[in-house]
Amino acid sequence: MRVLLASVLLLFPLAACGDSDAARGAAEAAAKFYDIRLSEGSGGVPEGDFRTQLRPVVSPALDSLFAQAAEAERRHTERTNNSEPPYLQGDIFSSLFEGATGYGIGKCEADEKALTATVVCDVLLVHDTEDEPVQWTDRVVLVSDNGRWMVDDIRYGGDWDFASTGSLQPMLKAVIAEEE
Repeated sequence: MRVLLASVLLLFPLAACGDSDAARGAAEAAAKFYDIRLSEGSGGVPEGDFRTQLRPVVSPALDSLFAQAAEAERRHTERTNNSEPPYLQGDIFSSLFEGATGYGIGKCEADEKALTATVVCDVLLVHDTEDEPVQWTDRVVLVSDNGRWMVDDIRYGGDWDFASTGSLQPMLKAVIAEEE
Protein backbone atom coordinates (compact mmCIF):
# COMPACT_ATOMS: atom_id res chain seq x y z
CA MET A 1 0.00 0.00 0.00
CA ARG A 2 2.86 2.42 0.76
CA VAL A 3 4.28 1.94 -2.75
CA LEU A 4 0.91 2.76 -4.31
CA LEU A 5 0.50 5.78 -2.03
CA ALA A 6 3.98 7.06 -2.88
CA SER A 7 3.22 6.66 -6.58
CA VAL A 8 0.02 8.67 -6.28
CA LEU A 9 1.81 11.46 -4.43
CA LEU A 10 4.67 11.54 -6.94
CA LEU A 11 2.32 11.71 -9.91
CA PHE A 12 -0.05 14.30 -8.42
CA PRO A 13 2.39 17.23 -8.81
CA LEU A 14 2.79 16.36 -12.47
CA ALA A 15 -0.95 16.54 -13.01
CA ALA A 16 -1.36 20.28 -13.34
CA CYS A 17 0.89 22.80 -11.67
CA GLY A 18 -0.38 25.39 -14.09
CA ASP A 19 1.35 26.82 -17.10
CA SER A 20 2.44 30.21 -15.79
CA ASP A 21 5.72 31.08 -14.13
CA ALA A 22 3.70 32.33 -11.16
CA ALA A 23 1.96 28.96 -10.78
CA ARG A 24 5.25 27.08 -11.03
CA GLY A 25 6.94 29.40 -8.53
CA ALA A 26 4.00 29.14 -6.14
CA ALA A 27 3.98 25.34 -6.44
CA GLU A 28 7.69 25.21 -5.59
CA ALA A 29 7.16 27.49 -2.57
CA ALA A 30 4.23 25.37 -1.38
CA ALA A 31 6.39 22.23 -1.66
CA LYS A 32 9.12 23.86 0.47
CA PHE A 33 6.51 24.75 3.08
CA TYR A 34 5.11 21.20 3.22
CA ASP A 35 8.61 19.68 3.29
CA ILE A 36 9.34 21.74 6.41
CA ARG A 37 5.94 20.97 7.92
CA LEU A 38 6.25 17.22 7.43
CA SER A 39 9.78 17.17 8.85
CA GLU A 40 8.50 18.81 12.05
CA GLY A 41 6.17 16.76 14.22
CA SER A 42 4.79 19.44 16.51
CA GLY A 43 1.22 20.64 16.73
CA GLY A 44 -0.45 23.85 17.75
CA VAL A 45 0.94 27.31 17.07
CA PRO A 46 4.50 27.09 15.73
CA GLU A 47 7.14 28.46 18.06
CA GLY A 48 10.89 28.37 18.52
CA ASP A 49 12.93 26.46 15.95
CA PHE A 50 9.86 25.40 13.98
CA ARG A 51 8.72 28.99 13.53
CA THR A 52 12.27 29.96 12.55
CA GLN A 53 12.25 27.23 9.88
CA LEU A 54 8.89 28.43 8.56
CA ARG A 55 9.76 32.13 8.46
CA PRO A 56 11.41 32.07 4.99
CA VAL A 57 8.40 30.33 3.41
CA VAL A 58 5.45 32.11 5.07
CA SER A 59 4.24 35.65 4.51
CA PRO A 60 5.13 38.34 7.05
CA ALA A 61 1.40 38.62 7.82
CA LEU A 62 1.12 34.90 8.65
CA ASP A 63 4.34 34.97 10.67
CA SER A 64 2.95 37.91 12.65
CA LEU A 65 -0.22 35.95 13.37
CA PHE A 66 1.91 33.04 14.62
CA ALA A 67 3.67 35.41 17.04
CA GLN A 68 0.40 36.96 18.24
CA ALA A 69 -1.32 33.59 18.63
CA ALA A 70 1.67 32.18 20.56
CA GLU A 71 1.47 35.17 22.90
CA ALA A 72 -2.29 34.67 23.31
CA GLU A 73 -1.68 31.00 24.13
CA ARG A 74 0.95 32.04 26.71
CA ARG A 75 -1.49 34.50 28.33
CA HIS A 76 -4.20 31.80 28.35
CA THR A 77 -1.87 29.34 30.07
CA GLU A 78 -0.87 31.96 32.62
CA ARG A 79 -4.46 33.11 33.24
CA THR A 80 -5.69 29.56 33.79
CA ASN A 81 -2.63 28.46 35.79
CA ASN A 82 -2.05 25.85 33.11
CA SER A 83 -5.31 24.13 34.08
CA GLU A 84 -6.76 24.30 30.55
CA PRO A 85 -5.31 23.00 27.31
CA PRO A 86 -4.11 25.40 24.62
CA TYR A 87 -6.75 26.77 22.26
CA LEU A 88 -5.03 25.18 19.28
CA GLN A 89 -3.89 21.58 19.43
CA GLY A 90 -2.92 19.14 16.76
CA ASP A 91 -1.89 20.04 13.23
CA ILE A 92 -3.12 23.53 12.40
CA PHE A 93 -1.70 23.23 8.88
CA SER A 94 -4.19 20.64 7.65
CA SER A 95 -7.78 19.49 8.00
CA LEU A 96 -6.73 16.43 10.01
CA PHE A 97 -5.86 16.82 13.71
CA GLU A 98 -3.12 14.19 13.40
CA GLY A 99 -1.66 15.94 10.37
CA ALA A 100 -0.40 14.64 7.08
CA THR A 101 2.38 12.13 6.48
CA GLY A 102 2.67 12.91 2.78
CA TYR A 103 1.57 15.45 0.20
CA GLY A 104 1.45 16.30 -3.48
CA ILE A 105 1.04 19.77 -4.98
CA GLY A 106 -1.75 19.88 -7.54
CA LYS A 107 -3.19 22.56 -9.75
CA CYS A 108 -2.13 26.14 -9.00
CA GLU A 109 -4.16 29.07 -10.27
CA ALA A 110 -4.03 32.83 -9.88
CA ASP A 111 -6.74 34.20 -7.60
CA GLU A 112 -8.19 36.95 -9.76
CA LYS A 113 -10.29 38.31 -6.85
CA ALA A 114 -7.28 39.02 -4.64
CA LEU A 115 -5.94 42.57 -4.28
CA THR A 116 -2.33 41.40 -4.52
CA ALA A 117 -0.57 38.74 -6.62
CA THR A 118 -2.06 35.55 -5.21
CA VAL A 119 -1.95 31.93 -6.32
CA VAL A 120 -4.03 29.12 -4.80
CA CYS A 121 -2.73 25.55 -5.08
CA ASP A 122 -4.56 22.31 -4.39
CA VAL A 123 -2.60 20.08 -2.02
CA LEU A 124 -3.39 16.38 -1.86
CA LEU A 125 -2.61 15.31 1.68
CA VAL A 126 -2.46 11.84 3.11
CA HIS A 127 -2.17 10.45 6.61
CA ASP A 128 -0.81 6.95 6.24
CA THR A 129 -1.79 4.55 8.99
CA GLU A 130 -1.56 0.80 9.51
CA ASP A 131 -5.21 0.54 8.50
CA GLU A 132 -6.51 2.65 5.66
CA PRO A 133 -4.75 5.85 4.58
CA VAL A 134 -6.82 9.02 4.87
CA GLN A 135 -6.62 11.36 1.86
CA TRP A 136 -8.01 14.84 1.39
CA THR A 137 -7.33 18.07 -0.47
CA ASP A 138 -6.64 21.37 1.24
CA ARG A 139 -5.81 24.57 -0.65
CA VAL A 140 -2.76 26.66 0.12
CA VAL A 141 -2.86 30.40 -0.60
CA LEU A 142 0.42 31.99 -1.63
CA VAL A 143 1.24 35.67 -2.06
CA SER A 144 4.13 37.28 -3.86
CA ASP A 145 6.45 39.25 -1.57
CA ASN A 146 9.24 41.03 -3.46
CA GLY A 147 9.14 38.37 -6.16
CA ARG A 148 9.11 35.43 -3.72
CA TRP A 149 6.04 33.23 -3.28
CA MET A 150 5.12 32.70 0.36
CA VAL A 151 2.35 30.77 2.10
CA ASP A 152 -0.27 33.19 3.43
CA ASP A 153 -3.19 30.94 4.36
CA ILE A 154 -4.47 27.38 4.19
CA ARG A 155 -8.08 26.60 3.30
CA TYR A 156 -9.14 23.36 4.91
CA GLY A 157 -10.90 20.87 2.65
CA GLY A 158 -11.55 17.84 4.86
CA ASP A 159 -15.18 16.73 4.84
CA TRP A 160 -15.36 14.34 7.80
CA ASP A 161 -16.70 14.91 11.31
CA PHE A 162 -14.33 17.03 13.41
CA ALA A 163 -12.22 18.16 10.43
CA SER A 164 -10.78 21.65 10.71
CA THR A 165 -12.99 24.04 8.77
CA GLY A 166 -12.48 27.48 7.31
CA SER A 167 -8.88 28.55 7.02
CA LEU A 168 -5.73 29.05 9.08
CA GLN A 169 -5.64 32.87 9.33
CA PRO A 170 -9.15 33.27 10.80
CA MET A 171 -8.43 30.43 13.24
CA LEU A 172 -5.30 32.22 14.47
CA LYS A 173 -7.18 35.53 14.69
CA ALA A 174 -9.88 33.87 16.81
CA VAL A 175 -7.25 32.67 19.30
CA ILE A 176 -5.75 36.15 19.43
CA ALA A 177 -9.18 37.70 20.04
CA GLU A 178 -9.85 35.30 22.94
CA GLU A 179 -7.00 36.80 24.94
CA GLU A 180 -7.23 40.50 24.02
